[in-house]
Amino acid sequence: MKLNQKLKKPCSSAKLILQEIIGLTTKNANGLASASCTSKCVYLAGCVVVVYDVDACTQSHLVVSHRVPKTLSCVAVSHNGRFVAAGESSNLSSVLIWDCESLGLVAELKGHLYGAQCLSFSPNGEYLVSVGGYVYLWDWRKSVLLAKVKASSTSCSDITSVSFSSNGKFIVTSGNKHLKYWRVGSFQRKRSNKVGSLAFHGKPTDSGFQKENSFVSVVSANRVKSSGSDERGEEVVSIYALTDAGVLMLMSCDMLIKKSVNLKVEKCFALSASTRLIACACNEGAIQLFTPETLEYAATIHFSDARKSDTENHSHSEELKNTESQPVVYPDAVACQFSTTDKLVVIYGDHSLYVWDVNDVNKPTRCSMMISHSAGIRDIKNLSCGNLHSPTSACVARGCSEGVSFTTCSEDGTIRLWDLDLQMDPLEANAGSKASESESQGTMHLASAGIFERELVETCGTTYGFRALAVSDDGKYLAAGDCGGNLHIYDLQESEYT
Repeated sequence: MKLNQKLKKPCSSAKLILQEIIGLTTKNANGLASASCTSKCVYLAGCVVVVYDVDACTQSHLVVSHRVPKTLSCVAVSHNGRFVAAGESSNLSSVLIWDCESLGLVAELKGHLYGAQCLSFSPNGEYLVSVGGYVYLWDWRKSVLLAKVKASSTSCSDITSVSFSSNGKFIVTSGNKHLKYWRVGSFQRKRSNKVGSLAFHGKPTDSGFQKENSFVSVVSANRVKSSGSDERGEEVVSIYALTDAGVLMLMSCDMLIKKSVNLKVEKCFALSASTRLIACACNEGAIQLFTPETLEYAATIHFSDARKSDTENHSHSEELKNTESQPVVYPDAVACQFSTTDKLVVIYGDHSLYVWDVNDVNKPTRCSMMISHSAGIRDIKNLSCGNLHSPTSACVARGCSEGVSFTTCSEDGTIRLWDLDLQMDPLEANAGSKASESESQGTMHLASAGIFERELVETCGTTYGFRALAVSDDGKYLAAGDCGGNLHIYDLQESEYT
């Protein structure tokens, strides 16, 4: 006898909602972006774009849900802060555009053969330029490619930065011995709706100067030029370019060098401009600040300054300690962006993110910070909560108010302890806290209550990265195996290496 009964479809499982991302994958200036009119900045975390509000210390996330996502390599924000674009790094990649208000994907621009390296919105938000193998100009709202041109006689892989001029009339590309501007003319379309051929009219800057320098970043901004007795100064389009050797240049809209200054550093990585200041990210965690009109030196923010404003928080200061025989080595500042005119977001080579208040350039202060592993994470284990429940007790599901604790180990030679809280009042997150909340979604709200790091590497004297973890049933001891075959035991309650 045959059963004439249709199989019931399995109940759809509860949708997983991304609550919090700890860490980032931004490697250079193209992986961090912001709009000065908002308090939000965006950075990369694998295949996710993280939107971080520097004032509220909240996260939201931009993801690809209709297909398998790819790793992202660059990001840009429209001038009004409404839209975010991100470029994928793999071959046959796309440029993705989201609406920050709805967090929905609004456009997917296909056409890059070799991955996108850098992006820039036009000032009015109508166009988007992307670089990767070629320079692409898009009418992104219509998903139409207006122009495609090879920007370098050698390779577009030499291009590291692109920016629309602040008046939207031309585009500047920069890179390895490359600095060129492209006038944006009328876009003439060929028959059969093919890509226009007369979109760009490229012109290099002074060839001698260009051959001698490699540029890491270029930005455009309007600056107010004083005009004597006039009540309002004249607004001038300015181009700022930074070389990897540490030369900052101010150029006119016709790409003539007006002023330049030597930062006297070993290497530079990124550049950002606001109406008040120009910020240059340099080696060993230094950020040099200059005035926009004269390039007069204003101040330097050192990575070590965070320790001075972090007296109540011991975890990061412990991380920065070294034995007397070892010199202190600070990570490079690899990306920087102004989020509002008074807040400067900096990403360092150790994957940490700092937000600096530069309202008083003579006394910059750290507003907030996010620290994560600087290399791959090899293992993760639950820890006992504050009520000393077993790591297997599923405290959150049972309503334990002490939240969730877990530990991670990494190839960077560190073990980090993390504490996640179920509910957290945003008013309790003070400027000196490492708390990093995520926005509430449904009934679950996870917030990072703290990041605690033991001096494990110095205590046990190993230089090997860790690759495996185990926690005792009572939550007191943590065992860690390193890549050299050694086993380390730690007393979590006494914070001691046993």
